[in-house]
Parts: sequence; C-alpha cells; structure tokens
Amino acid sequence: MNENDLKRYTVILDGGSGVLFQPLDETKTYILSAKHVFYNDVKRNNGPDTKERKDRIRYSLSTDQETPIEVEVNKGVNYYEHNEADAAILVLDKNLGFDQIFIDERTSGFDGFNLTGYPNSKRKTDDKYDKQTIRDLITHDSSLITLRLVVNHLDHGQISGFSGGGIIKTNGDSLLLAGIQSQTPTEDCNGEIQVVPIKRFEEIIQQNNLPQLLPNFFAKIDLLLGSIIEFNQTKPDLKPKLQGALRLQAKQIKCDLKDIYNRKILDKSAIKANSLSSKQFWASFLEYALIISLIEDHEFNEELLSKMSKKRKFIFSDSAKNIYDVYSDILLFAADNIDDQCQVLVGTTIPPTTNKTRRMSTARVPQNISSIDDDETIDRITLRNKIKEIIHIKAIELDCINENDALLDQFSIGQFGDILTEIKRLVNEFFNN
Repeated sequence: MNENDLKRYTVILDGGSGVLFQPLDETKTYILSAKHVFYNDVKRNNGPDTKERKDRIRYSLSTDQETPIEVEVNKGVNYYEHNEADAAILVLDKNLGFDQIFIDERTSGFDGFNLTGYPNSKRKTDDKYDKQTIRDLITHDSSLITLRLVVNHLDHGQISGFSGGGIIKTNGDSLLLAGIQSQTPTEDCNGEIQVVPIKRFEEIIQQNNLPQLLPNFFAKIDLLLGSIIEFNQTKPDLKPKLQGALRLQAKQIKCDLKDIYNRKILDKSAIKANSLSSKQFWASFLEYALIISLIEDHEFNEELLSKMSKKRKFIFSDSAKNIYDVYSDILLFAADNIDDQCQVLVGTTIPPTTNKTRRMSTARVPQNISSIDDDETIDRITLRNKIKEIIHIKAIELDCINENDALLDQFSIGQFGDILTEIKRLVNEFFNN
C-alpha cells in the first residue's frame, strides 16, 4: 500500500467525504462517514432551522470523480446511524474490492496518519482529492478525538468537505482507519480537527447486527504476537531470549486469520459466538497455534489445525464463572469429534492462578449437568470421557518454560535456534507427561 491507496479508499459523498470498507461479508461494501453528511439543512420561517435526512445520496469513486452514483437512503435497510455520535454507515450490496483496510481503536500515537477527503476548494478541479497530515493528539475521550494538523491554518473552503473523511494511514500491505472527521468548523480551521473514534462505528454495527468491521490484528499476526510473548512473570534477563526464539518459531504459522474467520473454521472453538470478534480470542488462538507448532515441529496450517482439533483441541471461553465451572462447561462443549485421550487447550480472559488449575484431569472437573437441556448435549456427557485433561494455554509459559528458566538462561542472547530447540523438547515433555 502507498499514499495513492489513501485516495483510492476515500470517496466523495455529496458535499462531504467517506471511506470504503469491506466488512466480514464479502457481498457488501460499507461507506463510513459523518452522520450530518446524510442530512439537509431546512430553513423554517416560523421557528429554528432543522435538519432532514436525505432520501438519496450520491457517491463518487476516486478513479471516476465526475460520475456520481446515486443510491437511496433507507434507515434500517442500507443506512445506519449512531444515536449520539456524528457517525453513519451506508451499506452497498456489492463487493467493490476494498478489502485491505482494518480498524484501529487507538486514542494516541497518530504518527503517519492523515485526514483524507474532498474539500470544497478542490471540487471544481480535475482531481478533487486532498489530504492533511496529522501532527499530534490534543485531547480524547470516549466520544471525540481532537487532533492537530501539521498545517496550522486552513481557509473554510480548504477544510469544508473533509467531513466524513478518514483518519487513515498505510500499514505495509494494508490500511488502518482510526476514525472519521466530524463536522468541520463553520469558519477557518486553526489546525485542529475533531474526529469520531472508530469505536462509535463498531457500536452501530453491534446495535444493528451488521457484519463486523475487520480489526487491525487480522492484518498482521505481529500485532497479536507481541501480546502473547510478553513474559511478564519471567526473569528479566531471560525474557528477550525467549521472545527472540518464539518470534523465530512464529514464522511457522501459515494461517490467514481473516480467511479462517470468514470461512467459520473456528466457530465451534468459542463457547460464546460473540467471542469470535474479540482480540482475546484471536490472541489465544495464535498462542495455541504457536504451541502446536512447537509440539509438532511443523508449520501450522489449516491441515494441521484440522488434525489437531481431534487430538489437542482449542476452546476459548470468556465466562466470568470460577475456573472449575468454566472447565465443566468446556468439557461438554469440546466433547465432539475428538480422539480418545484428547487434550483440550483452553484460552480464557483471566488465566487461572495456580498450576493445579492450569492443568486439570477430566476426573477432577465437576460433573455439572444442571444446564443440560437438549439431547445432543446429553450425548456429549458420555463422549467427554474421551478427554484426558484440560490444559490452559498459559500453563506452557508459567508451568513449563518458566519452571525451567535456569536451563534456558544458560544460552546467550543470540542463540535463538538453540533456545528454540530446548523449548521444543521441554514442551513435548510437558504434553506427554
């Protein structure tokens, strides 16, 4: 991706701007914009002026700016707006191929981001597009972000029309979208703009049960990898050695997370369906993939995932129950299409605090059947005896790697290959014990 892609993903939307975004539904394309762009000002002789939502709106792609496409605006059908924030989504029932853009929920660190759009001052030129570089953050809260531009003064015509444009940056082979420009100033702009955080658009999605916006960690697994190899409970001198070795091993993970999500490959790996859109779920899955690649000493791909789903199955739960009740639920949920002596690797939002709860045999899990209400789940009670034990994914770090810190610390900082070989041996012993 390069600077031209910022323009390519930005559209003219009547007098404002918008950003193209393909959600987790390959038959649709969203235009994310400011809500006020979809309203006309209505002057009243007997009372204050009001706003009225448009029946139709026109958008133009960057490659064909002089040929607007008109669409109807039907609230609840193809148009959805936030009740409070200046945020709206127009849904197009077509795939326009804009699938390399991801949301970024940041509220600080806007280096490299730009405001993109089509200001009024350029609407009569051949190329109506413009961008303004973000310099730094001024303030933020849950509803609004105030940013400072590199340019400290823009005439009204130079800023008007940017409304609905994206706060966007290139990120290797993808784009990151952090927010949408809210209503522009009524006068000149003194280098400050107000932005609706991307979180407000996620709220529109949730409230209307629309296909999800793609999170930034689907773009690169490095964004998740850093969070699973923090090693906060590891000796400080050993920590960078382990991180270097496991980053080397992570190159063996050959899965496209977005593709796995789209094809619903992991739908039966989460006890709650909405967990599949959480960062914690995907961080846990990536940690599972890393562990399996260590055990099998092989690249982790969909073929290996399918094989391991019977032998060492991944399950995620974000339940707030105590760990024994969580494991009881997991045993029933996991007892489907598995081999005898299956080990279930579990991810949770809050890891268990003791080694005896991070690794637990099936016999020690409470036989809780009070919630059984269908024949399929009753049948699984007999199947769950095929499960040997539950192992929390954090047990590998805390009860395998950290328990052997002296052995691993004998290697120098550059011996990542040797450290990795020793980790593989320890992990295999742990799982086969």
